[in-house]
Amino acid sequence: MMTSGQAVKYNSSLDCFRQVVAKEGVKSLFKGAGANILRAVAGAGVLSGYDQLQLIMFGKKFGDGSG
Repeated sequence: MMTSGQAVKYNSSLDCFRQVVAKEGVKSLFKGAGANILRAVAGAGVLSGYDQLQLIMFGKKFGDGSG
């Protein structure tokens, strides 16, 4: 961070990308991706469950999304 009082580590986003890949490898760019994917799947499950609950409780039908 600029306000941390430490020296600047990277000159740009591209410089950061190059240094990370050189020091830690390409695989390091995907650290934490699994947790993000699980969060997305859980969110999709909640939305799907909500739609099913609406259908069961109220008989609410959803359109095909064509506007």
